[in-house]
Amino acid sequence: MTSSDPQLPGLVDLHSHLVPGVDDGTASLEESLSALTSLYQQGVRAVVTTPHLLVPHLETEAALDRELSRHRRAFEPLASLCATRSDLPVVKLGQEILAPTATDIQRVVNRDDVGLNGVYLLVEFGFDLSSTHFDVIQAVLAAGRQIVIAHPERYTYLSDQDPLGLMQQWRRLGAMLQVNVGSLTGHYRRSSPHSEQLAWRMAELELIDVLASDHHGPRRIGVSPEEARKALIARGHGALAQRAMVEIPASIVGSDLLTSRLPG
Repeated sequence: MTSSDPQLPGLVDLHSHLVPGVDDGTASLEESLSALTSLYQQGVRAVVTTPHLLVPHLETEAALDRELSRHRRAFEPLASLCATRSDLPVVKLGQEILAPTATDIQRVVNRDDVGLNGVYLLVEFGFDLSSTHFDVIQAVLAAGRQIVIAHPERYTYLSDQDPLGLMQQWRRLGAMLQVNVGSLTGHYRRSSPHSEQLAWRMAELELIDVLASDHHGPRRIGVSPEEARKALIARGHGALAQRAMVEIPASIVGSDLLTSRLPG
């Protein structure tokens, strides 16, 4: 897929680490622009960049305020540049919120400077699960917001947990599940050996709501929405690619962000 093909829809990427210099993603504005250029060339027209918000490590409200302010200051020059260039996606700022417990998520769930459009929270439970984390989902929903669980195919589950069964329970509670495009193409075979198999099983069981890049810049190369989309189509999951890479993420970010880049 290329950005010049008018028959293909514009993709929307809800999870990336392209705010320069704030976490383990891109280190500079130049690296961010390079990553965004590559995403645009693959058909991505809107990007939500989601620096890590490590709530358990930010012990006070003042610490949370400082971290969110740091993200905004680093994001503004990037957003300004993207707004002036037609060869880059439009960008919006969100967060990937580390919240293993209800106590963690309750510290940010009512903040209007956290999340997307005042509604959605992208939440990571931590790679080594410590429980079912039902309490986190329930706390988000009780506050009138929606939760998108980041890359559940990459988690290490407790020995007595059935990963797919637990994912189904999360969705029945009202959570959405976000899978990394790299999981479908074997990008995490070393770091998360089970991720590829789990991601495809999720596709077969219709457990994927959103597919996103989780792009971290040049230190984690090989993450390709284009390759994932082609792999899905080749296995008969073209409708899933359209839904999870275009329709659902577009509804989450809102039409105001998309008007200037998505095809009419």
